[in-house]
Amino acid sequence: DGFLLFQQVPMVEIDGMKIVQSRAIANYIAGKYNLYGKDLKERALIDMYVEGLFDLNELLMTHSFQPAEKEEQHLATIVDKATNRYFPVFEKVLKDHGQDFLVGNRISRADVQLLETILMAEECKPDILAQFPLLQ
Repeated sequence: DGFLLFQQVPMVEIDGMKIVQSRAIANYIAGKYNLYGKDLKERALIDMYVEGLFDLNELLMTHSFQPAEKEEQHLATIVDKATNRYFPVFEKVLKDHGQDFLVGNRISRADVQLLETILMAEECKPDILAQFPLLQ
């Protein structure tokens, strides 16, 4: 019926609009509910963290589609990148920031995305956060 701009989901109907594309949807909701920082600097940090998390999410989302003979190697790649590249960054941000949130002193879109990524990673390897107490 023409509502799916690119003929694919997701689509969210909100405030009289039909919004497509995951990031556009997330950005709109984050802006609407004050999850997008108090100024441009905070928004840039949020965007930076979210984009980094999307990189890890791509690996996590493709794990269940791996052929059986590549599944173990793919999991090893996920664990390596999560524990050596991505999670140390967010552990350090929380430590240096001294707050319970990644940006400012309140929940943001970056925190929501981090939680989603952590939950997906724990589905692949339940103890993946063993060396990251602040992320736990």
